[in-house]
Amino acid sequence: MEIIVIAAIVAVGFGATATWLIATRLPAGWIERAQTEGRYGSLAEAAFPDEEDPRRQQARTDTRRVRRARVRTGSPAMTFMRALRSQAGKACAAAARRRGKATI
Repeated sequence: MEIIVIAAIVAVGFGATATWLIATRLPAGWIERAQTEGRYGSLAEAAFPDEEDPRRQQARTDTRRVRRARVRTGSPAMTFMRALRSQAGKACAAAARRRGKATI
């Protein structure tokens, strides 16, 4: 058991050392290029919203929302869930009426 704890501490130490080396030893030009062209380069673009047309971005968002809504509407699982919710809601309202409480 002690070996596992020691191995975990060593692994964390290597990770911290690697992070420190990357942060201090890489040239600034490489880091700046990685921010715009690397794996997470698209995240840096979100910091500059002026570069993209906001109307186009909103249209893209609306298109995705409509597409998801259409998929959810026709999905058998969603049809089943709507049926369950409506039955549960009706049962809850009936129980509240029996108790004499107002429904929401």
